[in-house]
Amino acid sequence: MNAWWSVSVCINRSLGGKPSEPLCSRVYRQPPSRWRSVFMVLMDRAFAESAHCENIHSRWRELSGT
Repeated sequence: MNAWWSVSVCINRSLGGKPSEPLCSRVYRQPPSRWRSVFMVLMDRAFAESAHCENIHSRWRELSGT
Protein backbone atom coordinates (compact mmCIF):
# COMPACT_ATOMS: atom_id res chain seq x y z
CA MET A 1 0.00 0.00 0.00
CA ASN A 2 1.36 3.47 0.80
CA ALA A 3 3.30 5.13 3.62
CA TRP A 4 0.13 5.96 5.59
CA TRP A 5 -0.91 2.31 5.47
CA SER A 6 2.52 1.18 6.73
CA VAL A 7 2.49 3.69 9.59
CA SER A 8 -1.03 2.63 10.56
CA VAL A 9 0.00 -1.05 10.59
CA CYS A 10 3.04 -0.21 12.77
CA ILE A 11 0.90 1.75 15.25
CA ASN A 12 -1.65 -1.06 15.46
CA ARG A 13 1.09 -3.67 15.88
CA SER A 14 2.68 -1.64 18.70
CA LEU A 15 -0.71 -1.56 20.44
CA GLY A 16 -0.93 -5.35 20.31
CA GLY A 17 -3.10 -5.67 17.20
CA LYS A 18 -2.94 -8.10 14.31
CA PRO A 19 0.44 -7.84 12.53
CA SER A 20 -0.93 -6.79 9.13
CA GLU A 21 -4.03 -4.82 10.14
CA PRO A 22 -4.14 -1.02 9.90
CA LEU A 23 -5.29 0.89 13.00
CA CYS A 24 -8.39 2.26 11.24
CA SER A 25 -9.56 -1.28 10.51
CA ARG A 26 -9.06 -2.30 14.12
CA VAL A 27 -11.02 0.70 15.37
CA TYR A 28 -13.80 0.02 12.85
CA ARG A 29 -14.22 -3.53 14.24
CA GLN A 30 -14.76 -2.27 17.81
CA PRO A 31 -18.23 -1.99 19.34
CA PRO A 32 -19.88 1.42 19.06
CA SER A 33 -18.60 3.91 21.62
CA ARG A 34 -17.86 7.60 21.95
CA TRP A 35 -14.08 7.22 21.41
CA ARG A 36 -14.68 5.05 18.30
CA SER A 37 -17.07 7.63 16.84
CA VAL A 38 -14.66 10.49 17.53
CA PHE A 39 -11.74 8.59 15.98
CA MET A 40 -13.76 7.72 12.88
CA VAL A 41 -14.93 11.33 12.36
CA LEU A 42 -11.36 12.61 12.78
CA MET A 43 -10.03 10.09 10.25
CA ASP A 44 -12.77 11.05 7.76
CA ARG A 45 -11.64 14.67 8.08
CA ALA A 46 -7.91 13.92 8.07
CA PHE A 47 -8.12 11.86 4.88
CA ALA A 48 -11.02 13.79 3.29
CA GLU A 49 -12.84 10.51 2.73
CA SER A 50 -16.31 9.58 3.86
CA ALA A 51 -16.36 6.29 5.82
CA HIS A 52 -12.54 6.13 5.83
CA CYS A 53 -12.23 3.46 8.54
CA GLU A 54 -14.89 1.28 6.91
CA ASN A 55 -13.11 1.59 3.55
CA ILE A 56 -9.75 0.68 5.10
CA HIS A 57 -11.31 -2.31 6.86
CA SER A 58 -12.82 -3.53 3.57
CA ARG A 59 -9.49 -3.14 1.74
CA TRP A 60 -7.63 -4.94 4.51
CA ARG A 61 -10.11 -7.85 4.43
CA GLU A 62 -9.71 -8.13 0.64
CA LEU A 63 -5.91 -8.10 0.93
CA SER A 64 -5.78 -10.57 3.80
CA GLY A 65 -8.38 -12.90 2.30
CA THR A 66 -10.62 -12.90 5.37
